[in-house]
Amino acid sequence: MTLPNGATLGIGPDNTPTLVLQTADSTATIALHGATVLSFVPTKQRDLIWLSPKASAAVGKAIRGGIPLCGPWFGPHLTHSAGPMHGLMRTRAWTLQRVERLADHRLRADFHLELPPQRELGWVHAAAASFTVTAGETLEIELSVRNTGRTPFMLSGALHSYFAVSDVRKIQIEGLADRAFIDYTAGGVYGRHENCPVALRGETARFFLTASPVRLVDAGWNRALNLRGWGHGATVVWNPWDKTAATMPDLGEAWPGFVCIEHANIPDTAVSLPPTMSHHLGAEIQWQPAN
Repeated sequence: MTLPNGATLGIGPDNTPTLVLQTADSTATIALHGATVLSFVPTKQRDLIWLSPKASAAVGKAIRGGIPLCGPWFGPHLTHSAGPMHGLMRTRAWTLQRVERLADHRLRADFHLELPPQRELGWVHAAAASFTVTAGETLEIELSVRNTGRTPFMLSGALHSYFAVSDVRKIQIEGLADRAFIDYTAGGVYGRHENCPVALRGETARFFLTASPVRLVDAGWNRALNLRGWGHGATVVWNPWDKTAATMPDLGEAWPGFVCIEHANIPDTAVSLPPTMSHHLGAEIQWQPAN
């Protein structure tokens, strides 16, 4: 494959192959392991994406940090105990199909993954997934899943984005005021957020039932991230905090450095996908000063 100017191959955690897209406005790095975006650095700025210092790309393991791709189900498999957490996509080697420079000088890369039936893991359908990363002034990503089988299935999943922050205890998330949520740190109870920005004060796993754009404000680094998504019915906010992070070997004491804000279709907002049809789940990430 011939790569355009600005696109190079590299090496990531555990020597996993990566693709680096460098434009006048930013640099993005994507691992072929899970087609996981590892980094997006606007010119002369800090990385917007958080990657654990202990991240691993071992076979069958998801990279801790970046933007792992969850699907074709989100969370634990609903009926099969052997089904891996968050599906099959984030631990598989994807194929890089093409890289092109667009007319506006952005770089776009396309990745592909076949998902044939794997009954031993609870996956009895057939699908094909594609993932597109477009780097420029913003980072634009889109995960598309096509039903290549003969029967419909319920599709859930997420763009499991880890955003780097100065301190998760001091950030605010705007755009979720007065929104209904499911709180999984309280056993899956339903609630409604107050009429104010979200501020994390402890372990958080809230699934907001909204597709509205959100804004992550980090006064410590004087920056804000505008997060716009499509094809999703939920916005997940997650950080495990100290006690749960201590039980995660690839995370540990690094937990204050990130917050996950995920464009997702959780089981409650899953999409019915008939044969031959596709679903597109995407997001755009834009940096700007906080003030």
